[in-house]
Amino acid sequence: MEIERETIPTAPRPDQGIFYGWWIGLAGTLILTISSGLGFYGHGVVLDPLCQAHGWSKGSVSSAVTLYFFTAGISGMIVGRRIDRFGPRRLLVLGSLMVGSALALLGHITALWQLYAVYLLMAVGWSATSLIPVSALLVNWFILKRGRVMSLVTCGLSIGGIVMVPLATFLIARWGLNLALPLLGAIYCAGIIPPALLVVKQKPSDVGQFPDGLPPQRRPADKTAGFLRYDRQMKIWTRAQALRTISFWAIVTSFFLAMICQVAYLVHQISFLSQSLGLAGAASAVSLTAAASIAGRLILGVFIDRLDKRHVTMGLFILQAAAILALALSNHNVVLYLGTFIFGLTMGSIIMTQSLITAECFGMISFGTVSGLAGMFVAAGSAIGPSIAGVIFDATRSYHVAFTLFAAVSLLAAAAILFAKPPATPPQQAKSTP
Repeated sequence: MEIERETIPTAPRPDQGIFYGWWIGLAGTLILTISSGLGFYGHGVVLDPLCQAHGWSKGSVSSAVTLYFFTAGISGMIVGRRIDRFGPRRLLVLGSLMVGSALALLGHITALWQLYAVYLLMAVGWSATSLIPVSALLVNWFILKRGRVMSLVTCGLSIGGIVMVPLATFLIARWGLNLALPLLGAIYCAGIIPPALLVVKQKPSDVGQFPDGLPPQRRPADKTAGFLRYDRQMKIWTRAQALRTISFWAIVTSFFLAMICQVAYLVHQISFLSQSLGLAGAASAVSLTAAASIAGRLILGVFIDRLDKRHVTMGLFILQAAAILALALSNHNVVLYLGTFIFGLTMGSIIMTQSLITAECFGMISFGTVSGLAGMFVAAGSAIGPSIAGVIFDATRSYHVAFTLFAAVSLLAAAAILFAKPPATPPQQAKSTP
């Protein structure tokens, strides 16, 4: 199945002005800033307040985070397919309303089952407002400079940590969960719904343009060889076809393992660091992590389009392992801040390279479908990591065992990613369901 379903203009509009993809990138940055700041980093902010307010163990609350990422992964498979068919605008609006409502409810729960129910609702909304819709937009709008643009836009993930974590920490400390969480829910909706309605367009042909603002005949030949060739990027991959490739399972395995470690540390970061640095110091370290993530993306973005992304990702996994191991073996303040900084350098780039490798292997037309399917499996790693860390902490009263384990798991991820070579073409089959 190699038909093309993208409608492309016969020529770019002479009066089109600035390439509209840059506005898409700006909107995507704002969306990721809000969704990551509250939907990703926010779990670490509310972990201890929820435990203290209700007398629950860290393992119990971490299990809600596990449910959250499992649900987001399953929802992401559906979201990705819907984005390929209908675009992300309505999903962004609906998802924002779901997350905003869930945050408002979270401030008024009284039982553990209510925590799980609220996290279930929030997870579905977050999957429709986070990396999958934004990555799908960028993959549609950019080919030649995809890595560089992705590195710039996904800085929003880290900006969310820098801005929203201190804000949420301050609001919860000042006003408590009952007042702070509904306000944060309103901020979530106000930050995502306007750009979704006013700016987002699914693909360049919607405004009479081409990816990168260049028609295929004007693309530099040396830049469009192999898997980045325009016609190859327009191939259609079904879920069944992707599942039959080694590349898909290499992506899934490596990022599944890496996200076990990454999300576990992020969720427990404030709780872990506050033991040595205090609450204010731990919050500052979270901001340092996010700032380092921005620096890592910007530095890597200069070179990423000229490098083998599998080798880059392998190096990031190894560096993540080193950072987590350093945190596990020392409680010296300098080492804690340094390890946090190194972890941050890898964190954002790892998330970025997953999208880039998926796009190189499976193209732009079916990116949402394949990325959502892979995300369902990878999210399982995000889901179980915090729970593993919470259970080990409850059993040992320490994070050292868990973090040492996570360092070893990161090294396994580094080995697995080397098998993610772009497949030659979608395997033929008589009938397949997208």
